[in-house]
Amino acid sequence: MSLISLQGVSKIYDSGEGKVAALQEISLEIATGEFVAVMGHSGSGKSTLLSILGALNPPTTGKVMVDGIPVYDLSIERRADFRSMYIGFVFQQFQLIPYLTAMENVMLPLAILKDSHAQQAAKAKEVLAKVGLGNKLHRLPNQLSGGEQERVAIARAIVNQPPLVLADEPTGALDTKTGQEIMELFRSLHREGLTIVMVTHNKDTLPYVERTIYMRDGRLEADTLSAKTAGAAH
Repeated sequence: MSLISLQGVSKIYDSGEGKVAALQEISLEIATGEFVAVMGHSGSGKSTLLSILGALNPPTTGKVMVDGIPVYDLSIERRADFRSMYIGFVFQQFQLIPYLTAMENVMLPLAILKDSHAQQAAKAKEVLAKVGLGNKLHRLPNQLSGGEQERVAIARAIVNQPPLVLADEPTGALDTKTGQEIMELFRSLHREGLTIVMVTHNKDTLPYVERTIYMRDGRLEADTLSAKTAGAAH
């Protein structure tokens, strides 16, 4: 079953010197539980695609459905609620609050829930342990390595147990070894049933995903299954 369905999605920006088509007639289905990489050169439209999937950037034309919900038919307020329930975001630069501890950063998405502070803290501790940081709950971001900060960002993205995680260049600021560790973590989360869509320039991440979508000039150029996935399908 498709978790994500895009039908004829285009995004046109007015640059002041004319109109720029960031996306052109994108139609795409992503099934529940898939791990998908989106690749392409700068300006190919992949970050625009991710922001549209994340209910952050209304398309100019076309339909975006997530779990059968027409995302951009929702009001701005309902769309914010939708994001908090359905989507976890992982950004390249981590975007952690510098004066909050790892646990406090992870608790941020829980603020809208009716759980007690103790219940929220317990959830944050549990998910930080899951990403390998159970012994660093009270460290500030500047007391953590880049890889550890990325783990905090991933913990924050999954603490609400969203069905979908969107990751924008999650290994872009990391060295090769740390990047591999982060991809192993994503693979582990995917095996637990999480749907992950990841924008990346890094071909080293591709062995970890099931499917790779290539973009060029705002269009889908190719859509390929990994050799392992393709083999399993036959």
